[in-house]
Amino acid sequence: MLTTILVGSSASGKSTHAKTLNQVICSTDKYVEEQANTLGISYDNSFNMSQSNGVFKKFTKYFYDEIEYCIKNNIDFVIDRTNLYSEIRRSLILKLRKMAKRYGKKIIIKGVYFVIPDNVIWQRLKHRKVIENKSIPSMIILEQIEK
Repeated sequence: MLTTILVGSSASGKSTHAKTLNQVICSTDKYVEEQANTLGISYDNSFNMSQSNGVFKKFTKYFYDEIEYCIKNNIDFVIDRTNLYSEIRRSLILKLRKMAKRYGKKIIIKGVYFVIPDNVIWQRLKHRKVIENKSIPSMIILEQIEK
């Protein structure tokens, strides 16, 4: 089974690329978006709400449950998160290998790193705010670009 770990800043094209792969997409964003749609609120409000009331921990659990389901059932999947820190990627890879071992599965882990010019990221973020009403604080983007 193949898993693809996408690495890159917000607006680097990870989600767009994930949709082109023939793999299940594992992402916490889909739970935030689902909550936003259910409550009739924006992604930003849903994200902030889930952070402040601890629901994001539940979304993260769902994310890992979905990964485990894919591994258990030998389903190829892609992990669509920023994954910018090497320690986070290392921990994730160890979790994936541990899950695969638990179920006696062979897992191939591929990483795809997105390097996008800063001006393109800012343009995409501006477009995303208008089209999807989804924004990320500039300070976080600057930190992601630096990483």
